[in-house]
Amino acid sequence: MAEKNRPKGPNMQSAEPAFDPVAAALKQLHQAVENEPLPDDFLRILDDIDAKIKASKTTTSTVQ
Repeated sequence: MAEKNRPKGPNMQSAEPAFDPVAAALKQLHQAVENEPLPDDFLRILDDIDAKIKASKTTTSTVQ
C-alpha cells in the first residue's frame, strides 16, 4: 500500500531530505572550529618549517 504514495520516475529526486539535527549540529561545530584563529605558537612552527624548506631548496639548487 505504501508504494502508491511514493513518487516514481524523474520526480523522485525533487523531494527535500528530512532535517537531520545531528548533521546540523556537526556542521555548526565544524564551522565554529573553522573560524577559530590559529594559535601564535602554531603559526611560529609553520614559519619555521617554511624557512627550513626554503633553506633546503636553496642548498639543493646550489649543489647541482
